[in-house]
Amino acid sequence: MPERNRQEPPPRIPDGRRAAPEEAMRRRAAALASTAFFSAAAHGFLFANEFFSHDSVSYFAYADWGFDFYTRIGRFFIPLYEACKGGVAAPWLIGILFVFWMSLAGIVVTELLEIRSPRGAALTCGLLCTNVSLTLTGATYVYCMDEYALALLCAAVAAYLALRGGRLALLGLPPLLVSLSIYQPYATVTAALCLLALVKQAAEGRRVPGILSRGAAALALLAAAFLAYNALWALLRILLDAPQIRDVASLESFGIKARILSANASFFAFLFRPGVALGPLRPAAHGVLLVLLLRRLLLTLANGRLSAANRILSLVLWALLPLTLYSVAVLMPGEAHDLTAYARELFYFLPLSLLDGLPLRTPRRAADAERAVVCALLALLLWHHVVYANQVYMKKELEKNSTLLLAARIVDRIEGVPGYVPGETRVAFAGRFDYNEPLDVTRGAFEDYRTQTGLWHSHAATYNLGRYLTDYLQYPLVWDTETNVTRSELAKAMPIFPAAGSVRMIDGVVVVKLSD
Repeated sequence: MPERNRQEPPPRIPDGRRAAPEEAMRRRAAALASTAFFSAAAHGFLFANEFFSHDSVSYFAYADWGFDFYTRIGRFFIPLYEACKGGVAAPWLIGILFVFWMSLAGIVVTELLEIRSPRGAALTCGLLCTNVSLTLTGATYVYCMDEYALALLCAAVAAYLALRGGRLALLGLPPLLVSLSIYQPYATVTAALCLLALVKQAAEGRRVPGILSRGAAALALLAAAFLAYNALWALLRILLDAPQIRDVASLESFGIKARILSANASFFAFLFRPGVALGPLRPAAHGVLLVLLLRRLLLTLANGRLSAANRILSLVLWALLPLTLYSVAVLMPGEAHDLTAYARELFYFLPLSLLDGLPLRTPRRAADAERAVVCALLALLLWHHVVYANQVYMKKELEKNSTLLLAARIVDRIEGVPGYVPGETRVAFAGRFDYNEPLDVTRGAFEDYRTQTGLWHSHAATYNLGRYLTDYLQYPLVWDTETNVTRSELAKAMPIFPAAGSVRMIDGVVVVKLSD
């Protein structure tokens, strides 16, 4: 094989060398400061308030669910973690832990992608901790925020070790197992980070056999982790006699070709979908980044100083980017959505990491201008994330307030039913608030949020209204979880709340008709 890059200057940070201690300290300080600042800017309202909805209401004191439940859904590491954190979903504590785990994750990612400038490290960490997937997690499942941050840290550590090769790659198995046993979709972050790092290495002219070896190690690690995770999960279910709750049979209805096409299409749909916070600015920023990236790819392919093998490998790796960044559509067909697609926003790190590499026949002023444009675009996207998060949390606050008002009205109506005795008479709910068309009205600036995962309705999700009354409002409700009485002809004939007759006694049970 001909010598690579014979006439070009050596990489700024060659393989096997570390950055100067002063440079590394500045970069890490920028990473820590950025994570703390943008976590507060985006999620501070979440961590300083409470607006439990969705499963968060049932998990208000989530330790009650126990190891058996988490084993059924494949998240068996969470009870071990919660034993250390405590058995109540306390938002401020969750926020402190979130910042801690995300700070470490940011440092690992900047090292892995060799982002050397403090400015690049600050943007990387800001984008990591304000990812839209995390915002929607906080809005709907706040108790998961720090747990998912730990899963992201473990996924990043696994990617870092996988690309070190040799025995170090084997050390990536335990953290990847932990990540999988907290939240399975975040394993796609490991794959995406590995591919982004390999793209940069190929563009910088590092030896192709080494790149292929590291890529093979990453694939082997992912395969071994999935096999080990499923084996451990199956063993725990047998030992605890805990049948699997989540049905994966639907995966068989999707062919691999359909999954790949869906992943690629979903990635580009994400890029060009208008942002609900800043409208067309987000897809416009994505479009400019794509143009700059295509230019970078063309410069790589036209660089005669790179070996032919490096250029061919670069083209192949770039072609795999959309599929890998949205690989959750392959692993979870039909269930890939904003909550599970964290890895797609790692796309932002590609121009950032490449611009910290070698210039490709680009004059210094042009290279500096390109860096400035990329940083400005990423700063705009970071601002979009901050605006989006605050608007989402404001919407959830309004949902909580409107739900509290309606819940209080329901309690008042229940207590007005002749023969009702608090703490003794059973209460059954027919339907749910978010299916109550007369009451489920979203107006004004939040109308666009109805397309977002978990933000469809104007009230907190009340499929668990009984839990909302007992755990959130601490009302002595005897919640009848049996559904026979609500299926009766008398219940079906009732009007829906708040109409007169929507709360009545049927066979000794107070029935509340929330929707048809």
